[in-house]
Amino acid sequence: MATILSDVKTIEDFVTGLAFLGTGGGGGRLQDGIDLLAPLIKAGKSITLVSPDEVSPDTWSCAVASWGGRDPDTPPPAAELASFGLVKEKYTLVERMVQAARELAEFRNVRLGAVVSMELGSAATVGTILTGMALGLPTVDSDYVGRAIPEAGQSKMDIHGMPPTPMAFVDRWGNVTLVKSTVSAVMADRLGRMISVAAYGKGVGGTGYLAQMKDSKRGFIRGSLLTSIKVGEALREGKGQKDRLAPLVKVTGGRALFTGEAVATDWESDEAFMFRKFTYRIKGTGANAGQACRIWVKNEHHVVWVDERVVATSPDIIVVLDAATNQPLSTRGDVTPDRQVVVFAMKALDPDWHSPQGIELLGPRHFGFDFDYVPFDTTAR
Repeated sequence: MATILSDVKTIEDFVTGLAFLGTGGGGGRLQDGIDLLAPLIKAGKSITLVSPDEVSPDTWSCAVASWGGRDPDTPPPAAELASFGLVKEKYTLVERMVQAARELAEFRNVRLGAVVSMELGSAATVGTILTGMALGLPTVDSDYVGRAIPEAGQSKMDIHGMPPTPMAFVDRWGNVTLVKSTVSAVMADRLGRMISVAAYGKGVGGTGYLAQMKDSKRGFIRGSLLTSIKVGEALREGKGQKDRLAPLVKVTGGRALFTGEAVATDWESDEAFMFRKFTYRIKGTGANAGQACRIWVKNEHHVVWVDERVVATSPDIIVVLDAATNQPLSTRGDVTPDRQVVVFAMKALDPDWHSPQGIELLGPRHFGFDFDYVPFDTTAR
């Protein structure tokens, strides 16, 4: 049965859950998604999420996402932009996603019947929903990862041997790039990042994983969007309880790994428009007083150390919460010095991520670390 989202409270829970499962990334901050959806609901519109089983097996769908990383604090000079003809922005981020979906369908001469969120995240999934609404298409209650990822090629579709190409990318200036094929999925992502660099950032709308539903179902994390609502509800309900995390623990099966105060953010790279790569440093408070925590970030949270011991890694879901409000914090400057935070982890939503292929795609060795995946539930006792 299709699910209709039509009230602001549900939307806020939904986006909060998306931000949580987005593991700090997913295209933007929590408020970004609320700001995009809440006005539509207040204007009397509703959002329809459909089960994969409600869509005909022959229906064509594509995944929708955005590409981009760290935008510099100072924008490039107007004269430099003008030298490339970049004078007036043509598309908002959502409009870039919409146009990318149109371009991909036209390139393959197919008619889209549904859209799928490539990953979970406040801006990424909301952008997918708005793309579907603009095109008159339903959004499937599924995504291809069950969290946010830093690179194309790290989805359940890739686990099952289905590459992201062909892909379409549209930047804010209106430049359109079609990628017919690549030698690897990671190269497809690199091309998308390079387009972001060429366009001077602020996100590139992209589409890929074009397939009929009978094929794409193999890559779905079923029910992940409705799961986000339950997670958001749990975070909201916990605000008024003595144990703020109790409802969240009940819903997710996860637990807090560390409670502390943010100390600093140590940037690894200044490469603009590509990735946000850095490490959070957090000093322990309460039960963790006297201890130290580090979290390594590549757009999202991927490795957690407590006193130099690895206690959680991707593919599992690692979240930094505001200790007072339960708000999931993004990697876009939310974790500021002196902020009181809780580091929380839960298992990946789909068991495929604990397979050898899943760990190879999203485990710590993929990111250049010399240690294996660490299941969070066997550590930090």
